[in-house]
Amino acid sequence: MGLGKRLLICFALICNAPAIAQEAGGSGAVPDAGATATKKKPPPAPLGVFGSDVPALGRFSIAISGTFTGLAGSRIGTKIVSPEYIVSTTRWFVDPTRLVRLVPKSVLATIQSLSISYGLAEDLGIIVTVGAVEKNLTALTFAAPSGLRSLGESYACVAGLTDFETTAVLRLYRDGVHRLLISMGLTYPTGSNESPFTLRLSDGAYGSVRAFYSMQPGTGTYDFLPGITYGGMFGKYSWGIAYRGRWPLAPNPEGYRYGDLHDFHGWVGYTWAPAITTTLRVAATTRGPIRGYDRKIDGKSQSANPFFYGGQRVELYAGATIPGSLFGVEAATLAFEAGTPIYQNLNGPQLFRNWQVITALRISL
Repeated sequence: MGLGKRLLICFALICNAPAIAQEAGGSGAVPDAGATATKKKPPPAPLGVFGSDVPALGRFSIAISGTFTGLAGSRIGTKIVSPEYIVSTTRWFVDPTRLVRLVPKSVLATIQSLSISYGLAEDLGIIVTVGAVEKNLTALTFAAPSGLRSLGESYACVAGLTDFETTAVLRLYRDGVHRLLISMGLTYPTGSNESPFTLRLSDGAYGSVRAFYSMQPGTGTYDFLPGITYGGMFGKYSWGIAYRGRWPLAPNPEGYRYGDLHDFHGWVGYTWAPAITTTLRVAATTRGPIRGYDRKIDGKSQSANPFFYGGQRVELYAGATIPGSLFGVEAATLAFEAGTPIYQNLNGPQLFRNWQVITALRISL
């Protein structure tokens, strides 16, 4: 037996000593390590955490989820700024001698996803995800070439398929308390990044132009998705930490790619009778600005500037997972999470997030 395996077994026995002693009638006798590595399914992690468990060998799981995100207002760093301030101080990316004339006020984004998971082996599963997105923008236009005379609001909607994802999840370690998993995935550019929209321009007319970077359904790039998750449980309590990244591998045909995305999560959970689990999660996100630019995204707006993307954000989420057995459907699970940012430091001016709600229905086959 290798040294690494011996250390893992010792760590598992030490951390699980109270439970082992209780199961042994308080005698202090330690059962064989293989016997204590229970097959008990861990409590569910928060809905926003990816790769926290592996599907059972030879079993399928289907998840239908919806993610609803509201953004409103603009920030430069941590400071909230008004549309009037933006059009008075922010230069047009295409021609820095001129000021921007259009300021996004709010965006409501809705993503509907279908994920299919399959257990290839006892500790290995694959997940395939497809989805569709709709983004609704409200923007405020100011008259050209400068000044604070508003021409009023206009509205635009962009919808389409999201980028397709495939991911493998490998469980490296599991015992009665702890589990450790890694994931590796790839996104494929099935979502459009050339979608147009129609907005009021600074001359008062309505024009159809290529939608801003953030309004596009897809990225146009192949992205690597690395991840690692640790989870623990003891009695009715559960906890964990996780990381997942999204790293574009090369620019898209339009000549740009998003900055690398890093998502960090930490959570605690409590399982009530009958098996309803509630969770509290903190999420920290950091992302760089867009590298390169699309020559056809040239609107006189902050959102047409690739440098006004990315930044840091910390959010708090509360959620719950409800087993379908409460409604007589053993194979189903209903989950939801809702959260809001408590800190945002953005490369801006940039629209900032106000809230997010995630819902999901999972069915095991």
